Amino acid sequence: MRLENKVALITGAGSGIGRETATLFAKEGASVVVVDVNDVAGQETVSLIEAAGGQASYVHADISQAADCETMVRAAETTYGKLNILFNNAGISHINEDNAETTEEAVWDLTMNINLKGVFLGCKYGVPALRRAGGGSIINTASF
Repeated sequence: MRLENKVALITGAGSGIGRETATLFAKEGASVVVVDVNDVAGQETVSLIEAAGGQASYVHADISQAADCETMVRAAETTYGKLNILFNNAGISHINEDNAETTEEAVWDLTMNINLKGVFLGCKYGVPALRRAGGGSIINTASF
């Protein structure tokens, strides 16, 4: 198992790429911190991992909020003792996003806060944890 004794934190792990990555990382031996704003979906991912014999925990976090990002990283270290992999996966494509002329500023701000600021905040709090663990990996995804 390639990720045995590793701890991975994955944002947006309640569905899509995040869920698939979480289940794969767990299958490869990682303990997974499932992060999402959708509590039901996040808990479903944890249940899938546990049903397959893996180890996972759920943290509700809005990655556009510094306090939530700090909390999710702290949860990884508190629950599993370290953080080895930070996967900044959460992102949105807002239904009202269009072009520069018609997209509302609030929609643009929300998209940037999640898709860009969320990666920044994940790294802001995750990089020190990776250093405390002796190093690790950061994975950033941009996909719709």
